[in-house]
Amino acid sequence: MFAWNSEDAAQRTKTASSRLAAILRRIFSMAASNRRERRLRLCETLSLGEKRFIAVVEYGKQKFLLAGTQQNISLLKSLDESVRVTDRASQPESEPD
Repeated sequence: MFAWNSEDAAQRTKTASSRLAAILRRIFSMAASNRRERRLRLCETLSLGEKRFIAVVEYGKQKFLLAGTQQNISLLKSLDESVRVTDRASQPESEPD
């Protein structure tokens, strides 16, 4: 039978906990590397009836205006920063109370 003093037991506990921490770090880093950041996002859709729609889709930092029917999806326009600025400028300002 082994007889350990308290200093030896503390060292063994410290070694075991550091090994466990290293294993957990490895598992979490592997899980994080397998997880991909999603770059495709549906921002907004508008139904036009009869299985037709228009949608704004974002891929990375680019946005696209798409139209869809039952048989087809078409790119209407690639949206850029100037479109967003124009959209804000065209909105009527609310009058102060």
